[in-house]
Amino acid sequence: MKSVALAVLQLLALAIPPIAVLIKMLRNSDDLPWSHRKWSFGMAILSIVLFISAGIAVLVYLSTEYALNPLLQLALAFTVLGLVPFALFAGVLYKEHRMTFGP
Repeated sequence: MKSVALAVLQLLALAIPPIAVLIKMLRNSDDLPWSHRKWSFGMAILSIVLFISAGIAVLVYLSTEYALNPLLQLALAFTVLGLVPFALFAGVLYKEHRMTFGP
């Protein structure tokens, strides 16, 4: 189970860069109507929130099942918390995008 939990953390690390690229591509697309843009930003932000939730679940599992070094627990917590500013930034980009292209 420990290897599965660590694999989930690796998956989280690999999934974030493509989301960032998709957000950048979305911001540069001029042909999409506002409704598609709104749904696209919503899905990107939802992905980030779900990844944060998955990371928290893995951290709780690892902390309760294994005697992890406190420094390692802190590093894992910072890894998951590092996604929070990214989610907030995506929200700010959405607001800016809405002012430019929204109704």
